[in-house]
Amino acid sequence: MKNALYFQSGGVTAVIGATAAALIEAHQRQGQGTLYAAENGLSGLLDAHLVNASALPPAMRQALSQIPGGGLGSGRTLLQAYEDNPEQWQRVRDVLLAHEVGTIYVNGGNGSMDTAAKLVELGQRFNLPLKVIGLPKTIDNDLEGTDTSPGFGSALKYLSVSLMEAARDHCAMATKPSVFILEVMGRHTGWLATCGAVARLPAEMASPLILFPEVVFDPERFVQVVQASFKTHKACICVVSEGIRTADGQFYAQQNTASHYGHEQLGGAGFSVASLLRAQLGVKVHVAVPDYLQRAARHLASATDIAQAEAVAQHAVQLAEQGQSGVMVNIVRDANTPYAWHCDSIPLTDIANRERLFPTAWIDQNAYSISADALAYLQPLIQGEQQQHWHEGLPNYPWVSWPKVCVTS
Repeated sequence: MKNALYFQSGGVTAVIGATAAALIEAHQRQGQGTLYAAENGLSGLLDAHLVNASALPPAMRQALSQIPGGGLGSGRTLLQAYEDNPEQWQRVRDVLLAHEVGTIYVNGGNGSMDTAAKLVELGQRFNLPLKVIGLPKTIDNDLEGTDTSPGFGSALKYLSVSLMEAARDHCAMATKPSVFILEVMGRHTGWLATCGAVARLPAEMASPLILFPEVVFDPERFVQVVQASFKTHKACICVVSEGIRTADGQFYAQQNTASHYGHEQLGGAGFSVASLLRAQLGVKVHVAVPDYLQRAARHLASATDIAQAEAVAQHAVQLAEQGQSGVMVNIVRDANTPYAWHCDSIPLTDIANRERLFPTAWIDQNAYSISADALAYLQPLIQGEQQQHWHEGLPNYPWVSWPKVCVTS
């Protein structure tokens, strides 16, 4: 079992390609055998849709490191419990044996780390010499056991810059009381909503009001606060997390409930809040929903985020070569100013399927904002810009052509 396998799982990020490229380079320097990669996550492993990542040309690997979307394909398929689907486990075993895979790198969030933990169990159940290493990735920053997750810093930077620009536009056009709402991702956690405080707005503009999933949304009180803001500013800026809930525990807006993967498809919270304000205050309200844009903006990626995305891959290969298994690479903060950090590891069983909420102690519920401690944590994560390749006025995002591997039935 001399070879290794890498796959991405869950929503992609602006810097997941940097992780993939760094893993390939680190494996070529330190790893054993061939590094394969599964297209479209676990489903690619199940279907034996593998590519030869070790054979990816250096120029293409460099391009991979600078494109959004990962260049490999991700997916929402997770490894079910053995008792629920033994055939799925047997299929994974057969593909691993056919390609002599002894190390698996799983790049994903908390649900993906559960799959990684199950892959450890799979190796034990079928007596395979299997090492499994998790690599953190999520724009939601909701992975336990790590100071931050690659992807979050860049998403936060993009949202903060976008809000700074849109707020200026809205303020310029606000000849009478009006509201601009930015709806951001976050089913249960409000990490991305903090862009409302990270965004640097002039003192002459009203501070954005932030609605967090961690705090019960009180429509009546919120309307009163917005109305009061019009006494000093005609332009009111709001950041609404898609997962805000009312006192009954229900999402304020929900499109549907997913039967699998545990993730509700949310959307429309911003529009629901807009309808509330129009009805109660009779004001004009604009809503922006960045959706995929917030996790795909590679042209505005945080250099700190990129460095961490690469470092977790390099550390993962080191852990595998040391014989470790059943762990996820984590990022440990050493200091805020100047920002210092290093990579370590944490057992998968400690973090799988656990969700890290934004600390309520950091939320100023009266001001609909966050504390100075929260800003001290967040601001280092958006620092720096990396040189991007541009061509004819646009970022150069080539399609990654992967060397194929023969399909095993």
